Formats: sequence, structure tokens, C-alpha cells
Amino acid sequence: MLNRKHLLGFALMKAAAVYAAPEDSEASQDYLKFSGDVRLYSFTRDYTKSSLTDLHSTSLGGKLKAETSNQNGFGAAVGVYFAQDMGLNNHAQNNRYINPLLMGTGYGIYTPGEAYVQYREPEFLARLGNQVIDNPWINPSDGFMIPNLYRAGLVDVYPIDGLKIEGERIKGFKNRTVSGFQDSNLFELPYDNPKFLGADSGSSAVGAAYRNDAANANIWIYRFNDFAQMAWLQGGYKVTLPGVSPFVDFQYMRETGDGAELLGKVDSRAYGAKLGAEGKWGSVFFAYNRVPVNFVAGVSNGNLLSPYTQVYNTDPLYTTVMNYGLVSSRGAGSAWKAGANSKWLGGKLDTELTFSRYDTAPYVANVDAVMVDVAYHLDGKLKGVTLRDRLGYEQGLKIWGNTYIDNRIMLQYAF
Repeated sequence: MLNRKHLLGFALMKAAAVYAAPEDSEASQDYLKFSGDVRLYSFTRDYTKSSLTDLHSTSLGGKLKAETSNQNGFGAAVGVYFAQDMGLNNHAQNNRYINPLLMGTGYGIYTPGEAYVQYREPEFLARLGNQVIDNPWINPSDGFMIPNLYRAGLVDVYPIDGLKIEGERIKGFKNRTVSGFQDSNLFELPYDNPKFLGADSGSSAVGAAYRNDAANANIWIYRFNDFAQMAWLQGGYKVTLPGVSPFVDFQYMRETGDGAELLGKVDSRAYGAKLGAEGKWGSVFFAYNRVPVNFVAGVSNGNLLSPYTQVYNTDPLYTTVMNYGLVSSRGAGSAWKAGANSKWLGGKLDTELTFSRYDTAPYVANVDAVMVDVAYHLDGKLKGVTLRDRLGYEQGLKIWGNTYIDNRIMLQYAF
């Protein structure tokens, strides 16, 4: 018999079809805007040359969001998320065969993840409540079923064309594998290192981003309360030529301790540069990052702390790939990444191939990685449907079997 969680999942998918249909009434469209997605996701990890247990997880899930139109600037929104076991996962032996990143190790996650009120004008936005936040070091990490969400107050200001100024204060956090908000961050995950098992008092950030046809720049100041303070600078310049546009980008990070320094003394830097060219055909690039060694720091030879991206590999360093990077390696060192991405079939097919190397010995074993990302976007009556396959091959990390292959297949309908 179906339980309430199964019924909620089916109701969400039914609602997605109803609200995406052309029969929606004008009154409903005038006052409420509905959006969301439905995802079918399969994740496998094959430890090819090791006795480690291979992992496999499959989940059906999605999001349904209802947002009011602005009435004299005021509005509100509610977003419901779910991820459900389809009966294809092996929960035997205390879930040793399941990767927890899709929906933890249970049979489903159901959460009213977004619930906020806001005031919006063309040059101003103020929002309070449970919401998605997206900036370089505090972001949704939306690579699986449910994004990271934040209980926060946020203000955006757009003083001139191309410039956005943002500030936020975060009081609660819901990572993508739990159903509720907590006074915590990703350092409390059971497989995390370093680990923090207490409660924290959140974070705050203020930043500015500017972009025009040729130049872009970002500057952010973060305070991860009682862990670290961070300054982040990133920018670049592009020259537009007939058929091709060469570009150069750079990034710099400086992080020091804050307050009680609950995971130890922090004193780290990161540098990065990216060179390449882009056109209608796609782009080619070469990227480099370095985190210098600092033995005075108490966290991984001077490597940095990132409370909302570490482990998930969603930090903004140029050399981070879908399942590895200098931040998650926990060791100082350097990395490079070379790649190309292309668009085919009139933009319906996207492909990307990258090669990367992480030189972090003797602190952490050196790692080589190859990543392939293929996405096909349907059109016509099936517009909004995407089939995507991300394949990653890594070699060198002995504690993960020296060689392993990740394959992540997602079928999504977004409306």
C-alpha cells in the first residue's frame, strides 16, 4: 500500500503536469507562478582495482515551487522537494552499497525546502526565510536530487547596469541529504574530515559582481562564524575577434581564523588563472590553481575551510571537477586542468572533456582525473527534457581503491 510519502511524490509529479499545461487559468497565471522539475537519477561508483564495495543509488524526485506575483513589491514563495527510492537500491549490510549523496541512506527525503517572503523592485530585492543562495562559496551544490538550502536574510541591490551588490546572513542550513534545517554545516557529515559535531551560529557574506561584454569581476567577504574569515577576488577579460574570443581569468583567496576557530587555526591562500578561447562552437581552456603549504595552520598544511562546498566539490576553483579538487583533497599543493566543450545539433547537444592533475604529495596522494559530460536537450513538445551523463575516471588515491569510475545519469523535465 502507498504511504503518505509516496502519495506526496506522485502528487508533485501530477501537479507539475497540471501547472505546465496550457489549460491553466489566466487568474492563476496572474497571481501565482509555478515552476519546478522532475528528475530520475542513477549514480554508480566502480572501484575497479580494489576490494572496496561498489556503490549504486537510484532515485526519483523533484521540486514544485509556487511564487506569488509582486503586489506593490511584496511577494512570497513555497518550494517542496522530494527524493524517493524506486526499489532499485540495496539497503543490505547497513547500506554499505548505497552512495548517500542522492537521498542519504533512507528510502526518501521530503521537505518544504523553500518558504520565504520578499520585497522586490527592479533595482532591489530583500528576502527572508528558507531559500536558495548562489554565490562562489555559498551555493546550492545542485548536482544530485535536492540542493543545499539556507535559512537566511538576503539583500540584492542593482545600482547600475551590470553591477550586483549582495549581502546575506545565514542562520540555518539544510544540506542535500537531510530533510530539515540545522544549526550546522557540511563539517558535521559522517564521512567528513575534519569533523565538527557541535552547533554553529551560521555565516554572513557581502559581495559585488560586475559584468559587461568584455570584463567581469567578483569580490566577496565571508565570515564563517567561529571557523574562518575569507576574502575572495575573481575577474577576467575577453577580447572579441571574428569567430573567436580569447580570454584570461584570475582568482585569489585569503582565509584566516575566526572566533573560537572550532576546527583549528586557519591561515591559507589560493591562487588561480585560466586561459582560453571561446566561440559559437564552444571553448577550449587551460586552468591552474595553487594552495601554498603553511605548517603553522592547524588544518591540512594550510589548506582552506569551506563549510558549504567541501566534500561536495562545488567550490569555485578553476580546477575543481565533479568529484575531486584541491579543497576536498585537504592537502596543500597545485592542480591543472585542460579541457574543451562544444555545442552540436544547433545547441541541443553539449559535450565537455577535461583532463586534470592534482599534485598534493606528500600530504595527500597525487591524483589524475578524466571527466566526460554529455547533455542532450529535447525541443518541441518535449522542451524542458534533458538527458545527461557525467562520467569521471580517477587514479592515485589509495584510500579510495587507487582507481575508480563514477557514472551519473540524469533524466530531467524542468518547467
